[in-house]
Amino acid sequence: MIDLKPDYFVDTIYDIDLTVLKKNEINTILIDIDNTIVPFKTMEPDDKVLAWIKLLKNEGFKLCLVSNAYPRRAQIIAGRLDIPVIYMAKKPFKKGVVDSLKLIKSKNYESILVGDQIFTDIFAARLAGVKSILVEPMTTSDFFMTKIYRVFEFFVKRHLIKEKMK
Repeated sequence: MIDLKPDYFVDTIYDIDLTVLKKNEINTILIDIDNTIVPFKTMEPDDKVLAWIKLLKNEGFKLCLVSNAYPRRAQIIAGRLDIPVIYMAKKPFKKGVVDSLKLIKSKNYESILVGDQIFTDIFAARLAGVKSILVEPMTTSDFFMTKIYRVFEFFVKRHLIKEKMK
């Protein structure tokens, strides 16, 4: 059985401790789009996200977006952030995560996936052998199937997650 517990849990992407990642020899950050870096259906990342991505680049991290979003929207967001993207990644399957690692020439053991959903992002990370960070969703607006998953996630989070990233 797949362990659904994320390696780390934070409120937002801005709470991720880059020192902890570096200490654990993580040099690649794979990032979900919807409700992780932009609200669901939003086409443009805000200035705070742009600054965060710039910080990650300046700190030497390799970056790639890994999203189930449709191509046009995912490409617009990736273009604005100036990082590669794997769209329609079909998470929770591992293919999109594996493809992103190939695209940016990274290994699974040096990578971490950041996302807001246990049953897609964390599950896909586990299947691909990648560490994971779960963030709280940015908004309550979601794809209709995600709303159903959120009910189950509520109970899983209460059972699995005892403390935030330190």
